[in-house]
Amino acid sequence: MLIGTYSGRGAEYLDPGTGQMVGVDREEVKERFLRGEIDVLVCTDAAAEGLNLQTADLLINFDLGWNPMKVEQRIGRIDRIGQKHKDIFVQNLCYLGSAEEIVYGRLLSRLAEANLIVGTQQVSLLPVTPEEFQQLAEGVMTQEELTAKARERIEMRRKQTESMEISPQDLYDIYMRMGRASDPAPVNLAAIWEALSGSQYLKDLGCVVSNEPERPVLSLFGLEYIPDGAVLTVSRDLYEEGLADGGTRVHFASYGDPFFDAVLQHFGDFDLPACIHRISVPVHGMDDVEMVGYAVACQGPGGSGEVRLVRSWPDLAGLQLAEAVSLTEAEVGPLREQLKRMAWEEIQPYLAADRIERGNIRAAHAHEMLNYLVARGLLEIRARYAGEGALYMPVLREVESLYQDRERVNLPDLPADIIKPVKEDLLFECHVPGVGDKAQIYVPQILARTALNATNRLVDSMKVKKSELRVDTVLARLQREIEIKRRQ
Repeated sequence: MLIGTYSGRGAEYLDPGTGQMVGVDREEVKERFLRGEIDVLVCTDAAAEGLNLQTADLLINFDLGWNPMKVEQRIGRIDRIGQKHKDIFVQNLCYLGSAEEIVYGRLLSRLAEANLIVGTQQVSLLPVTPEEFQQLAEGVMTQEELTAKARERIEMRRKQTESMEISPQDLYDIYMRMGRASDPAPVNLAAIWEALSGSQYLKDLGCVVSNEPERPVLSLFGLEYIPDGAVLTVSRDLYEEGLADGGTRVHFASYGDPFFDAVLQHFGDFDLPACIHRISVPVHGMDDVEMVGYAVACQGPGGSGEVRLVRSWPDLAGLQLAEAVSLTEAEVGPLREQLKRMAWEEIQPYLAADRIERGNIRAAHAHEMLNYLVARGLLEIRARYAGEGALYMPVLREVESLYQDRERVNLPDLPADIIKPVKEDLLFECHVPGVGDKAQIYVPQILARTALNATNRLVDSMKVKKSELRVDTVLARLQREIEIKRRQ
């Protein structure tokens, strides 16, 4: 079995000829693994982010961190778009009766809490409890019974996920409709490869295009700032896997790659002919952003002349330059106005982002005010029983005890004049009558928890010993915060 290693210190792979581990850079080990020249890749957390290992089908976690996102990040290295296997298997290992078992239980608890906020996620950790682990170890529960429970919970979560999320097929159909409705990108990978591989100028410099359609490669020669023999490709697979010889690094022929940018810079050093004029117009509402097009004098049908606006690669299809023509401002001006109209039409949907952001800020203030209103109402309920001069901490514990045997508590005396203007911005339903000055809300545990947490943050800022803090002082502070949020 061919072994590779990947860590912060570097990488190695087993040479089958010598039976020895060979030290190389981490990129080469990744490429060998993707090409199938490494069977098992042993990694530290250095591989948990930014590494694509989509040819793998099994992940074994033999250490479980405290942060469940670490496990999710590792899974994301192989369970990703472009993965080679339909099914991905994840196995998490821990010792019964060890500290890892405790961590395991806490991870499950954290994931459950996260589900309350963002909905159910993929099951990346076995859905069993520490108590069930213990029962298995003591022989009270058989392995088959534990497996049946885990499968039942996984199936339940799967159904919950399906009820809350858009199916992959529906999501695909949505993206396809959006793609057909929107304008294509000005330049895509196919256009880049057509331009590079079809350039007679690059061929005259000595650049060589591969003859394998499935492995498109352009070897560069004769270009300043680029070493001879450098390789460009538009194949994502080839870029990930590298060349079989492992000696030449493959560069991706797209914006941001230093060698591709150097090729663009080389062509940009040439002046445009007089029959081509670059047009740029500012984009409304976006500083330092412009839309660019080109006014091009070309030969029309039957040899007639015309000036065409070129904005993307497809616009070049069938275009023949009228090289003897020099464009004037009178010819370019109408195309500049046309480009301005296009810029305005295309930016309109994105200008909605400011409106959405303002709505989000308004909703955030509304929920913060609701937190203070709920906290005030809950504290007042228990303060009535505690009497005048009651201390804050005992009343707080009394409020927390309200939820020991119930899922929600009814607050009937919220001020309707405060709730009504922000009702539509709230995630929790408030009943506001058409007449009267009182509104009510059924406060679930999660809202009560956030309300009390917000109150405790206020208490911490008051720099008063909690053991001496009176509940009426906290209620007064909550009322001031409510008035501030109301004005916002």
